[in-house]
Amino acid sequence: MKRCLPWLIAILLLAGLCWQFPPFHLRSLRAMRQAQAAARFDAKEFVTTFWTGQLLPATDRAADVASVVETIKTSPQDVRTKFGRTVGVSSSYYLFVRGSGRVVSADAESIGLSVGPTGDEADVIVALDFVFGNAVRDATGLLDSSSYPNAQEFNDISAELNKIVEEQVLPTFRRAATVGQRVKFAGCIEVADEQADLKPLKLVPVSVQSE
Repeated sequence: MKRCLPWLIAILLLAGLCWQFPPFHLRSLRAMRQAQAAARFDAKEFVTTFWTGQLLPATDRAADVASVVETIKTSPQDVRTKFGRTVGVSSSYYLFVRGSGRVVSADAESIGLSVGPTGDEADVIVALDFVFGNAVRDATGLLDSSSYPNAQEFNDISAELNKIVEEQVLPTFRRAATVGQRVKFAGCIEVADEQADLKPLKLVPVSVQSE
C-alpha cells in the first residue's frame, strides 16, 4: 500500500491539473464550421462599405485629368513620376484621375472623351465590357496588400470592386454619354505599355455625372 501511495497521489494531481487545464477541447463539427464561417472575410460587404466610405470621397484628391493629358502631350516621360503610383516592383503603374470631358464618340463597346476645350480626338476611352485587372483596387493607394495576409482576400476585393463598376458605374456612363455632352468623371488607369496606354488613356470609371 505504501508503494502505491506516491503513484496514487501523482495520478490525483495529474487528474486535477487536467480538470483545470484540459490539454484539448471537444467541439462539434457543426460548431467549428459555424465559427469558421463567422471568421471568413466577406469581400462583398467590405467593398460596399469601402466604396462609399473611402473610395468615392478620395476622388476629390485624384489628379486632374487635363493636367495628365497635357503632360502626355508635352513630356510623356514625366507622367509616371508626377502622377503615377507603382505597386511593388512592377514595371507598370497606375493613375487615379478626375475631371471633365466632352463625349466625342459613343457606341456599344466604348465611349471616347476629349478633355480639352476643343478637338474631336479622344484623350480618354472608357470600355463598356467586362472589367479586368486591379486598377480600381491599386490606383488610389487606399488599400495595402500587407494588411491582408491571405492573398485570396486581396484578389476578392479587386473582383468585387470591378463588379460594382460593371453593374453600377458603366450603365450610368452609357446613359450620360451622348455625343457632344460634357460629363464629370473620376476613375483609375493601369499603364502597362506607355505607347499603347497613354494615347488614349484607358479609364475604369468609379463615378460619372452629366454637367
